[in-house]
Amino acid sequence: MKNRLSSILILHLLLLAGCATSHTAPPVNVEGARFDAYVLGRAQDGGLPHVGCEKDCCAKARRSGRVETPACIGIHDRQTDRLVLIEATPGIDSQLALLHEKAGVSGRARQPVDAILLTHAHIGHYTGLMHLGHEVAGSRDVPVYSTPSMSLFLQDNGPWSQLVEMDNIELIQCFPASADESGAPGKDFEPIEGLQVEAINVPHRDEFSDTVAFRISGPARTMLFVPDIDRWDDHPGLLSRLLSGVDVAYVDGTFYDGSELPGRDLSEIPHPAMVTTMDLLTEHARMHPGSIRFIHLNHTNPVLHDHSLQRSIEQRGFGVAKVGERQPL
Repeated sequence: MKNRLSSILILHLLLLAGCATSHTAPPVNVEGARFDAYVLGRAQDGGLPHVGCEKDCCAKARRSGRVETPACIGIHDRQTDRLVLIEATPGIDSQLALLHEKAGVSGRARQPVDAILLTHAHIGHYTGLMHLGHEVAGSRDVPVYSTPSMSLFLQDNGPWSQLVEMDNIELIQCFPASADESGAPGKDFEPIEGLQVEAINVPHRDEFSDTVAFRISGPARTMLFVPDIDRWDDHPGLLSRLLSGVDVAYVDGTFYDGSELPGRDLSEIPHPAMVTTMDLLTEHARMHPGSIRFIHLNHTNPVLHDHSLQRSIEQRGFGVAKVGERQPL
């Protein structure tokens, strides 16, 4: 009898533990959804392991063969099998393979996707475009959507200019809304039929181009993708504006609390710490558990390596992006 009671108690505790985190998982089925968005990568630009890193996090990854690729989302249209890639990262080959696998699509060969969206001109977000060139895939007129300044950067600087000149890619400008709503309103666009996208300028280190977040809408749900931002409070109301009408948001989770890079001046590489974002959005996470999901994790971010820390974040109602997870739109 005692053993039976012990077994029941253990089972009850396990069920409670499962309930504590399962409510933050992405939904399986959503009525009316036409598109599926997949997380194809969740790391910062350099991925894991990270060039120049000799810390335990990278040393262990090299020994074990663990690889985390930069932040990237792929979208599949269930009706037409058309595909969209958000960010062309240095890990583009494995990310495209994962997208094709998840979507059940094959035979794409030299035209791996139907459109690419770029947020800005930092190396983890656009340099994968090189694989569409004649030295590799030899793609033909793949539409690449970016802001006017990002398009100009690609057009005027090699080797990206060669992709344009040889018709490997077709640059299509998208016009973002201003971060503080002081400028002209942005113009929504459809990279593929039925998928509505709004670009919104966000503050970031804009050495070569401006930076945008994307708000992406299917018939059922809306997703926010903002992998890079300096601070949420640079423009009053920016965070609430970005989240307005959004069902799930993938937000900048580069650093957990900033202590993971001792000796580095974080003012040179500003990002909102995850702990700051969670404090700001505590009530939102309580009302919509699992809807705020962290992505673009630096290789030193303890969330990538500490499962108990991941669980504590989930218990607060937030989520950590997992490669392969699906969001119906």
